[in-house]
Amino acid sequence: MSAPDLVVFHAHITPCDDATTQMGAIGELRQIEDGAIVVRGGKITRIGETERVLSETTLGPETQLLDAGGRALIPGFVDPHTHALHAGRRIPEMQLRQDGRGYLEILQAGGGIQETVRATEAAEDAAIVRATRQRIAQAVAYGTTAVEVKTGYGLTAARETRLLRLLALVRKRAPIAIARTFLGLHAWPMGTSDRAAHLQEMNALLADVAQKELADAVDVFCEEGVFSVEDARAHLEAARAVSLAIRLHADELRPSGGAELAAELGARSADHLLAATDEGLRAMAATGVISVNLPGTAFFLHERPLQAARQREAGVRAALATDQNPGSSPTFSMPMALALAMHTAGFRPAEALLAATRNAAAAVGMEEHRGQLAEGFAADFLLLDDSDYRVLFYAFGMNPVSQVFAGGRQLAQDGNATEEMRQWIDS
Repeated sequence: MSAPDLVVFHAHITPCDDATTQMGAIGELRQIEDGAIVVRGGKITRIGETERVLSETTLGPETQLLDAGGRALIPGFVDPHTHALHAGRRIPEMQLRQDGRGYLEILQAGGGIQETVRATEAAEDAAIVRATRQRIAQAVAYGTTAVEVKTGYGLTAARETRLLRLLALVRKRAPIAIARTFLGLHAWPMGTSDRAAHLQEMNALLADVAQKELADAVDVFCEEGVFSVEDARAHLEAARAVSLAIRLHADELRPSGGAELAAELGARSADHLLAATDEGLRAMAATGVISVNLPGTAFFLHERPLQAARQREAGVRAALATDQNPGSSPTFSMPMALALAMHTAGFRPAEALLAATRNAAAAVGMEEHRGQLAEGFAADFLLLDDSDYRVLFYAFGMNPVSQVFAGGRQLAQDGNATEEMRQWIDS
């Protein structure tokens, strides 16, 4: 066997490989007080106590050695819900909400999502690709080593097809894993007169999306005033028929039956869930649907986030995401999402860390090779600037991530991108 590429030692490791991942059953996470990991070919080949790992590992002249000095080492964050593919910002909308205008009111008046659709349509392809890569690079600096990116700022078959093509360009030679989600049903296009025909056209597009492997999953904004449960069911059943995974924006502002629909269809996840019913959460738990919590969105929209206590009672499996988007959660910081989950939604540190790593990986179909530190898994990990991973919840609004590794390659240090990341942005 060839020598390892990288050995990190004297680290306080939290592998997040614990057997229990359901809310209500998670205790303290397993720790390796003085641990080491060995990386070869982008994967972890050994993990354990430093003394034993070093004594059983044959180093080579090219092996990189990194003494962690007792700092916390955790899996890289998986951000399972973002809208990073777009042009423009929506700063004035923030002021409208401060003045009492509601999110759906702004959307139905032609603002909100529609504003981003216009900005994205007007932007050059190269500008959108570069801006999206810059957003991902910012996320990496805060510890994200795998990310989901949705379309959704096209709304018509032609414009959404363009975004799928641009997403493929964003992913080209990407130094981190990027999951792709088709969100054609994000809002009704302005001026739509025949809604049934529009839905039929978007449903028909799914066969082409699957055949050309343009996306990994399909999502729908299932919400009163946007797309109904019936609209969402037809679209997601069409997606499932062509072997695309399915997800939902569900019950974000009002109880619309989205959680129940996710359970009925066996979706990978239902996301937001601020207004989900207890019956819906229990149904999700029974069918294995992951609840993706987006506390940054609740914070920005002045809403109460889905509480951890309700998810514990239901026994659902919870994930965390930033929901990075220009209108309701313009943040790239998974540490901020973790802190908000604890301080506004009542998550315990162990629950939140599993939600941002292992459970988040499951929400985007990556659980078999990402989200935890174990032999055979991708060498995606973070070194924090403290020996206790709970600094993530203590130093809110700051970046406690010191070094970021994906596939065993360092991509950021102290909030700054490495040369590899900078070259990818500009390639």
